[in-house]
Amino acid sequence: MTKKEKILIYIVLIASFLLKEEVYGFFFQSKLYKETFAEIEETKNKIVEKKYQELLNAYGYEEKVTYPLEHTKVLYRNVYDLENQITIYKGKENNIEEKNLVINEKGLVGIISRVDKKSSVVDLLLNDSLNLSVKINSEYGILKYQNQELIIEGINNKGKVEVGDTILTSNLSIYPENIVVGTIKEITLDHYEIEKKIKVTPAVDFENIKYISVITHLRGV
Repeated sequence: MTKKEKILIYIVLIASFLLKEEVYGFFFQSKLYKETFAEIEETKNKIVEKKYQELLNAYGYEEKVTYPLEHTKVLYRNVYDLENQITIYKGKENNIEEKNLVINEKGLVGIISRVDKKSSVVDLLLNDSLNLSVKINSEYGILKYQNQELIIEGINNKGKVEVGDTILTSNLSIYPENIVVGTIKEITLDHYEIEKKIKVTPAVDFENIKYISVITHLRGV
């Protein structure tokens, strides 16, 4: 390549660069740019505010819970999983143990069923293996998941419970007590009219679980 050809190429490159700068400069000064930039900033602020609110809702209950908590997020959930389980990011490295309760800002999510080094599996309340001692006012019963419904068994027909009453974990097991489970949706009597059959509305929306906390504490252990 001759010296003249090199100079010509340099001139073309410099002219292209200067022209591009002028175009960019015009765009940056234009009303279109200012309006676009304002829209971007507004969208960014909304995203930041939404994320802040999510975290505030997710972990803002920490001071109300008297047990040690390990915060984390849901790693995986198979929507076709009939076991009704989720996998979370934390495991043995974070002092997570089997049978630890899992909660979110609404109430009880489930129970840790398997722990690996860096992750754990949670059996949701909507799991056929559920068998949890609960209390309603001064009455005690067993929470189960049967026929795709949360129910409570073991409360006799004289038990003082009503539709709308809050259901909490009890102090009759290794699990921490006074964790909100849900409310009473319906009360009927069994076939022999000896026990109440109680249907439960869970406190947690299991279709929208993002942030959860593990209670790293078991009573009497």
